[in-house]
Amino acid sequence: GALPPPDSCNPADYVLDVVNKVGGDVAVPYYAKSVRSEEVMTDIRADIQIATEGVIGDGPEALPTSAEHTRTLFTEYGLLIKRHILCEWRNPSYSFMRMIFCFGASLFLGILFNGISNNIQGAVFSIAAIFFLVFVLVIPMQAAVIPLIEDRAVLYRETMGGMYSRLSYGFGQLAANIPFHIINTFLMFIAIYFLVGFRMEGNYVGYFLFMLFLSNWVVMSMGQLFALVTPNEESANGLAGLSIILSVCLMGFLITASSMPKGWIWAYWTNLFHYILQGLVTNQISGQSYHIDVGGIIDEALKNGNDNGNATGPSALVFGNDVVPDGTNIASQAANFMALALAAGAGAANNTSFNLTALSDLINCLVTNDCLVEPVTDNFVACTIFNLPDGAWIPKTPVCKDSFQQVTKNIDIMAVTECFLGGDDENSTSVYTDDPNVANGVPVDYTPSNYKALSNSSQIELVTCLVRAILPEDVQRGIKALLKLFQTLFDLVMTVIDVIDNGLSIPGDLILYYFGWAVFRDGEFVAPFKWHYCLTSVIIFLIFIEIFKLVGVRFFVWTKR
Repeated sequence: GALPPPDSCNPADYVLDVVNKVGGDVAVPYYAKSVRSEEVMTDIRADIQIATEGVIGDGPEALPTSAEHTRTLFTEYGLLIKRHILCEWRNPSYSFMRMIFCFGASLFLGILFNGISNNIQGAVFSIAAIFFLVFVLVIPMQAAVIPLIEDRAVLYRETMGGMYSRLSYGFGQLAANIPFHIINTFLMFIAIYFLVGFRMEGNYVGYFLFMLFLSNWVVMSMGQLFALVTPNEESANGLAGLSIILSVCLMGFLITASSMPKGWIWAYWTNLFHYILQGLVTNQISGQSYHIDVGGIIDEALKNGNDNGNATGPSALVFGNDVVPDGTNIASQAANFMALALAAGAGAANNTSFNLTALSDLINCLVTNDCLVEPVTDNFVACTIFNLPDGAWIPKTPVCKDSFQQVTKNIDIMAVTECFLGGDDENSTSVYTDDPNVANGVPVDYTPSNYKALSNSSQIELVTCLVRAILPEDVQRGIKALLKLFQTLFDLVMTVIDVIDNGLSIPGDLILYYFGWAVFRDGEFVAPFKWHYCLTSVIIFLIFIEIFKLVGVRFFVWTKR
């Protein structure tokens, strides 16, 4: 005799409330005599008959059980996916609040780093924005813990009752999460990408979206894994928090891989966040150029170009691996030689006469014998041309004369002679000396005294001219060849940066090299790792985490919280 439950009331709560009011002694006999009780008992008897006899009903109208009347594997998956989607959508902490917080945090970062410029500060801000965006992904990880632990009781009850298998539950949950990952990815993308001003080309936008989608998926799956293999929320959140702290510290941004203690480098290579950060940063930085406005603070020495019209222009030399030119070390000698080469510009050797092997031998000889230390001009001449008896450190015989002559063997010897004539055409027919202690191409009447009588600027011009004689006509080819030779001979990584009137232009790949995310190859820095290295690594992490989740669903049972 009770009224139907109101629309806003839970039917189960309403029934329990009515039964509680009338008492069990009255409610139970009344229900046993009702039509509804008879319908339920009929259904139960039919289920028992199906299970024992494989038919529905009695007599000639009995129906055999078939796929039409049984639940298939795909039907089970479909029901579980629908159940998970409804449960997650109706759980504010899992869906709504997760997306709101991710969107809000991404929007805050977009406003904070709004409109980054194409200078070195902009490069730093780009990396910082991506770093904090990766940190925002922690929100889905934490949001996944409590709802999944609360749902474990339902999982245990329903799997024990034979409603579905544990693996079906795991696969259903995996598929149900994907729409939420897609929605969350687009919300985060819209909130930050355009405000910060990341690259707008289609391939860069596509990579960012795909990597962000995978990151949402794998980080949240990590939180679900912690929830499945730990006994309660406290343990899962504690494990997640510890993993986050270690991942952020060892992902290669706060501490570069080269600066990490050797005992911790394994944590860098096994760090999921490292691959996410490297992939997204490389996508934004690689191939870009960033300007440093140094104005009048550039040392005037960097602006001393060559008047022959062929020089490369003012340039700066940057070393990798924390190398600092100092005194007579290899880096200092390399810097001195590169300064001469940059000032020399286009060389005298064409494509057929340029001998890279001979040039390698000459550079090795010059560095090995300290021929490029200060005073560079005197030591270079003393090592390659003739003896200078009153120098600070002068070999009695030009130790690199043979190597120098081998480099200039296939070029017009006048390229060497003109360096001593100083452009004086009247002496252009001068006879070369045949002194075995003097390099080929030196005029017969030119002595060390003539060289010492030159002004400092004239000595620099002479040595620059000699360096020009051993370099190829193609300026860029010559510079790249020298950079590669120094790397091959002395494991010395360098790059040349153009210096314009008001600053420096820094290649983005050089910035990536500082973090260990680029390599020096063929005279330039390149960062080819965002696809086959970073993206592939994230996919591998995702596959293994999903496998471990299925193992956790299948084999872990926690009876106490």
